[in-house]
Amino acid sequence: MHDKNRNILDESVNVDSLRRIAVKVMGSCLMIPLLACGKGEQKMKKETVLALVLYSYLNRPIHDIVFSGTHIGVANAYGGTGIITSVRIPFGRQVLSWTLGGPEGMARNGENVQIKNSMQISREQISAQTRYIGIHLYPDDTAELSFAEFIPERTIRGAKIMAERK
Repeated sequence: MHDKNRNILDESVNVDSLRRIAVKVMGSCLMIPLLACGKGEQKMKKETVLALVLYSYLNRPIHDIVFSGTHIGVANAYGGTGIITSVRIPFGRQVLSWTLGGPEGMARNGENVQIKNSMQISREQISAQTRYIGIHLYPDDTAELSFAEFIPERTIRGAKIMAERK
C-alpha cells in the first residue's frame, strides 16, 4: 500500500513539473508577439528627438526662429544658436520661419520669413547613429537640413557663403 501511494505521489509531482514547464513555454511563446509589437511601435513613431544646431548665413540678425512648432530663438548675422538638446521633430513636411532684424532702416526689418523651399524628414533619413540635426538658413529665404552623429558641419553652400563674405 505504501508503494502505491508513492507512485501516485511521484506521478502528481511529474504532472505538476510538466504543467510548470508547459506554462513557461506557452508564456515564452506569448512574449514573441509582444516583442514584435514593440519593434513595430518604433516604426510607427510620428517623431524623432534630436539635438538641434542652427547655422544662419544671413548678413543680419534674426529672431523668433520657429522650426515645426519648436521655438529655437535668435541668431546673429552669420551666427547660430548653439546646441538645443532634446528637440521633438515630427516626420513629414517641416515648417520653418524667422523674423528679420537689423539696424533701423534696413530693408525688410521686422518681416516674418517662411522658407521658400519644401523640407521633408522621413524615418529613413534618421539612422540609429543620428543624434543631431543641422538647420542651415540661406539669404534667399531657403533652408537645408543635415543629419549627423556628432555636431553637424557647415554645408558646402554655407561654407561658400562664409568664404565670400571675407
